[in-house]
Amino acid sequence: MQRKLLIVCDAFPPDFAPRIGYLCKFLNADYDVTVVTEKNTRNSWPVSIERQNLQLHQFALTSSNRVICNFQAIGDYLFSRKDRKLYNLAAKALKNSSFDMVLCTSYYIFPLLCGKKLARRFNIPLCIDLRDIKEQEARPIGLQRIRHFFRLQWLNTWRRNQILKSANCVTTISPWHVETLSKFHNNVRLVYNGYNADEFLYKETKTDYFTITYTGRLLDLNLRNPILLFEAVQDLCRNNDFAKSLKIKWFVDNASMQQINVLTEKYGLTAHTEVCPTISAERMPEVLNSSSIALVLTNLSTANGPHGIMTTKFFEALGCERPILCVRSDESCLASAIAETNSGLAGRNVEEVKEFIMNKFDEWQQNGFTHQDVRLKENFTRQTQATQFEKIFEEIIAG
Repeated sequence: MQRKLLIVCDAFPPDFAPRIGYLCKFLNADYDVTVVTEKNTRNSWPVSIERQNLQLHQFALTSSNRVICNFQAIGDYLFSRKDRKLYNLAAKALKNSSFDMVLCTSYYIFPLLCGKKLARRFNIPLCIDLRDIKEQEARPIGLQRIRHFFRLQWLNTWRRNQILKSANCVTTISPWHVETLSKFHNNVRLVYNGYNADEFLYKETKTDYFTITYTGRLLDLNLRNPILLFEAVQDLCRNNDFAKSLKIKWFVDNASMQQINVLTEKYGLTAHTEVCPTISAERMPEVLNSSSIALVLTNLSTANGPHGIMTTKFFEALGCERPILCVRSDESCLASAIAETNSGLAGRNVEEVKEFIMNKFDEWQQNGFTHQDVRLKENFTRQTQATQFEKIFEEIIAG
């Protein structure tokens, strides 16, 4: 039976939106998909969403004039201006349409209100997919708490919780997110992020250097803390064979480069470090397969710290079967996933980080490459993710 799915999202390719982009790419052909989203000009993700039964409605919601844009941002905080405008434009464009259900996916809050109002207008079920929530961030302290209050983040969280009441189902990205959101909804499902199995494949790649690679950002050490890596490598470089073979490559943005340069100089690792610009999505599999260790940065999950961060970089390294070094271990969802998949180490202290690095270094010396014998990686593909969503959609429509 052909299903008609309306997707309301905050971004869509060519903007960087892998979760919803891959869902549309791999969703069963029995679904006719209509997407409503904000129009953007960033074109930051060159992945083609090849789907015949896909209609895309993109609407300009924010002025290019900086002064007007600032006033609009105030309206977004106080009155959900952007949500209301998207709803009015979408309702007009879709006035002669019919759908079986709405999927509304959001980074924090926009466009949840629009998704709720469209579900009500068409009198159809609503599934809300939350990729991030405010509670996952480190709790603000001191002056940060005052700024947090006046930035009205608490108001957005309250609004989110009110909108969740209208959903038939809520989906999210980690066990911690499921536990947290279950306080506000009685039907919360886990659908991990993942990797595209067609792109992220293991390839035996011999390298001239033992290479530890990081791709991403490094701005807040409370969120991502690489200190265990620096301390371990600094100590290991007393071994001359290791030191002359080591290369640490950072593919990061300009702001992150400053942080890395400070740490590299502090630990005396400048000679072993390459700081490179952020790489494009299509180059990521090649870079991972040329890595002896894929570095994933996080921090200990505490009452006041970050929670439930399951970075896409972890899943992509898993797909390429590269040994993953996660520092500092969150001792939570990510550490559990690393243990479950046998994909590497979630490091808690310098000694176990050193031991892991040296084991992989010995393997590299012997073979010229490393390979991690991962388990269950098929559970974390974008293709599996699409199948999980399909089952949830069928339950919602049938119910």
